Amino acid sequence: MAVLGILMLEGKMADVPGCMASAETFPYPVIRHVVRGSRTPLSPEEAFEMLPLYVEAARSLEAAGATVITANCGLIALLQKELSAAVNVPVVTSALTLVPAVRRLVGDRPVGVLTFFTSAVGERNYLASGWSSADVPVVLGGVGEHESWLEFLRTKEVTPSLREQMRRDLLSAVEDMIAREPSLGAVVCECTMLPAVLDDVRPSLPVPVFDILTALDWAISGFERVR
Repeated sequence: MAVLGILMLEGKMADVPGCMASAETFPYPVIRHVVRGSRTPLSPEEAFEMLPLYVEAARSLEAAGATVITANCGLIALLQKELSAAVNVPVVTSALTLVPAVRRLVGDRPVGVLTFFTSAVGERNYLASGWSSADVPVVLGGVGEHESWLEFLRTKEVTPSLREQMRRDLLSAVEDMIAREPSLGAVVCECTMLPAVLDDVRPSLPVPVFDILTALDWAISGFERVR
């Protein structure tokens, strides 16, 4: 049986369907492992400082039976190469690993990368995920300029009224990306918090949208089709 192992940051996480901490997010078994001493990295240097903690935790998940390993922070993609080399099961640290394949699916058109804070994502993240913006033209967008998403980041909770505003603001972010690049072929969501409302807005978007959950479904399907 396929089992997803999730490397969790310390601290309160959003127990919201679509997010990594919620039991309602995944249709397959999940093992969550809190990485002791971890924190949201504010720079690549801070991410690499935590590499030994993540390697140890990933090996613990593999020993516990995880057949695919991920992390609940997209910035851990900076450690993709090292973590995947440290264990003998697939590691998917970010939806950014999908970008080259997604670009091929949409006729080599530009790909949108939607994140939380655009200042936190750039060429180093792309290279760690196995590609370069020199080869794949990308349009970067973020939800971090919207108060609704900042409130979600602070509280890790979603009220009905906040959810509706988060939907509108996420739609606005994607529409802005398309306005800047009308030939945009698809969007890849880097931030693992975005799936909290992403399924609500997908039907309103003119391009396909991929995220960490679709990336994990694909990885799990290598062992067992997702139903």
